[in-house]
Amino acid sequence: MRPSQSSDKPKSINQVQAEAISKFDAVATRIEKLLGSYPIDNYSSMSFASFPLQLKGPRFGVIEHKDKKHHNVLQFSQDLLTKYPKYFEPILWREAFLLHVPSSIREVSLAADLGLYCYYRFGLRTKKQKNQFLQIWQTTSPPIDYTFYRYYPTAGFEYFDNIVDGNFLKMVKEWFKPFISLSTPITTETYTENLERWMFNHHRILRPIELKILRGLNECLDCSQIELAEKLRIRQPTVSQAIRRLAEKHHLRLNIFINYSKLGLQLTAVKFSSLKMRNIETLTRLFSRIRYSLALQEFDNQILADFLIPNERATRFRQWLKQVSSNLDLKLPEIFLISERMHARNFDMYDSSKGVWVLEIESIIDNFTKLLSEEWIEHIPPINFYKLSSPNLKKRVKIRPEDFIYMQRASDAYLATRHLKFYESHELKKAGYKESEHMAYRRRVKYLKKIELISPPLGLGLLHIGLNSIINLHLETPRERTRSIFRALQLFPHISCRIFEDGTGVATLPVPSAKAVQIKTALNKLFSTLDVSAIISMRPAWQSYGWTGPSTISLVNFDIDNNKWIWTKDTLPTPQV
Repeated sequence: MRPSQSSDKPKSINQVQAEAISKFDAVATRIEKLLGSYPIDNYSSMSFASFPLQLKGPRFGVIEHKDKKHHNVLQFSQDLLTKYPKYFEPILWREAFLLHVPSSIREVSLAADLGLYCYYRFGLRTKKQKNQFLQIWQTTSPPIDYTFYRYYPTAGFEYFDNIVDGNFLKMVKEWFKPFISLSTPITTETYTENLERWMFNHHRILRPIELKILRGLNECLDCSQIELAEKLRIRQPTVSQAIRRLAEKHHLRLNIFINYSKLGLQLTAVKFSSLKMRNIETLTRLFSRIRYSLALQEFDNQILADFLIPNERATRFRQWLKQVSSNLDLKLPEIFLISERMHARNFDMYDSSKGVWVLEIESIIDNFTKLLSEEWIEHIPPINFYKLSSPNLKKRVKIRPEDFIYMQRASDAYLATRHLKFYESHELKKAGYKESEHMAYRRRVKYLKKIELISPPLGLGLLHIGLNSIINLHLETPRERTRSIFRALQLFPHISCRIFEDGTGVATLPVPSAKAVQIKTALNKLFSTLDVSAIISMRPAWQSYGWTGPSTISLVNFDIDNNKWIWTKDTLPTPQV
């Protein structure tokens, strides 16, 4: 008896292509429903062509062009159906979403990541599917470091989406509307900078109950949730839910400082003076490429950059700074070790009924003047200045891989206290730690606190609540005068400062954009009247929070086996004129 033959015949290439086109239509329809709107540009045809598929760049595998009637034509590589089928569905989602943004945006290669995030967000269901796709996505679209930030789509878009309650992809369409009329593509830098600026300027209104809890937490950073609830006369679950909600939306942070010298690092500030704009741009690009860079601030005729330099490389670093000065024809920079840090928050001027900061500038400056004269100094809370240890070449803590989870989050002012163990657990799971290993990790954190490698919470930080401009204040005053001025600055909504070894210091004041110029002008006038040597600058907040590129406190920069920081001949790039 002859075996029965299967009635299933292999599909022809035409059938496969027809099914693929039908699937694209289904994906496009689903995206329209998810976004609640139609695409800006419809495509007139979708076809397959025999061009080789190179897995490079976020928009690999597709060629987009216009036909004679200026309609969109999408050509997909035949390899997507034969050699690389696992890439096909993500690309369908990517291309269907990109039709919702202007062509001047679509032609920026990194913008294709928006479509891949749409697939990650809506096209995948299980955690396993998402993790598998993330590996593909990270390969095709790796992180890129720009001047003030790191473009990292696989982490960045999810972060943005949490901030705007899952509406990121809908809001993107609104943000990009001004680019519809452009006939030529915008640059990659313009695209990424605008994306960052829009997100930093996103303003969330604090609810009255949230404001009450934040005030209580701000006054008692070490209080447990139960203690905080009793103090405020609020139910403990209400406190827990409010803190959790603010944390998950990336609004609430608790500032924790690292005693870098115990890791064998020197927190060093470098000041270049009397700069031309060309030199400022050159130095900014140069410093952003150094793995040991922390942050940079621009003043009228100065650049102040912070670095974390391994003790044993301090001499080499100073030699390199001389080389930079010589190549760019600059004076030798001033170099300081940062000895103290401070962070404070004041909610008194936040109006929760309107969701805005109400700053009466004349009243604030008048009170600030009285505080400086010590007339009212007892009415302002004392500041806990966190003192960093002096550099020590021999005494350093033996670091474990798990320490970097906590230290990296702490260095970025992320949440890391007993208020938010759920957040900590989430971070540990992402890092690959099993549930059974979490307690051992927390015991390790207690040890790091005991040896004073990391500080207790020293301040409350909030993002995306309407403080969209930054005033930088550089004081060239004796230490006690610097301390008193910084203490009086607690009148403002927020202050973060550092004091150098010679007693001078720099303060950062986030303020509402509408009041920034007025505050800067008032402070300039006041310090001139009081004969206080100060330099004041103002910048948008999205350009002023330091580098968001590879963190110095990272396992990538550390040799665990030899307990030392990695330093190669390429660590300090040669400055080009």
